[in-house]
Amino acid sequence: MSAITQRTADPAHFLKIASDGAALSTHEQLWRWLQGDVQQWLSHEVMLIGWGDFRTGDLQYDIVSSLPGMRSHDWTVSGVAPIISYFRDCWAAAQHQPTQLDATVCAELVRGAGEGAAPESLRTMKSALVHGIRRSRGGSERVFVALSREAELPPGAGMSLKLLLPFIDTALRQMPPAPVRQVPCSRIDVRHRNAARIPVLSERERQIMVWVAMGKTNPEIGMILDISEFTVKNHMKSIFSKLDVTNRAQAVAKLERMHAHA
Repeated sequence: MSAITQRTADPAHFLKIASDGAALSTHEQLWRWLQGDVQQWLSHEVMLIGWGDFRTGDLQYDIVSSLPGMRSHDWTVSGVAPIISYFRDCWAAAQHQPTQLDATVCAELVRGAGEGAAPESLRTMKSALVHGIRRSRGGSERVFVALSREAELPPGAGMSLKLLLPFIDTALRQMPPAPVRQVPCSRIDVRHRNAARIPVLSERERQIMVWVAMGKTNPEIGMILDISEFTVKNHMKSIFSKLDVTNRAQAVAKLERMHAHA
């Protein structure tokens, strides 16, 4: 029996963790809790949480970590959104079950969003364990990503996250949001000038193109994003029109050139 399985079978240990989690009221307390007994169940260096409407891109985030460059105030929504959206889509593709993924893609996602070089702390992350809370009637979802420097997580880590997630979620909901970094006006102006030269894709179109670039078919993309194949086709027509291309390969290549230019 693995160590995690043994701990999972210890009700007293789990109840202690749950009780401690229910009493959290600040981000510092949350960090100490995650870095304390929780590490025995879920070893990680960074806990990234994103929530909101992933269909429209109206997202918020929180980052709990002691690593340099990996706190909420070090980031902007535009820097975090590509990472959390990518992991949310992978979680959807895994039928909304806890799933372990390669975290080395994070640095590339940040660079692709035009945020510059990712912090060294993020580039050292090798694995990501992802789970979430499915959207309510209002269309909101909350996704939790535990980033680790370990390439392989121990058996049972996914179940640990599934069991601990409600307590992490409850703690976050009862404390004020962490301060986030605001984008300077000069930087916003540069982005607006770049946007004037680049056709603007909607958040849904951007999500679709991520999976197109990975070779997914329209039916597969529809299943991942929980939309119909017909809706995917309509989005693809819009994308082709905006980019002035005629096929998927041209669309991917043109977006890559545009991002590199921007």
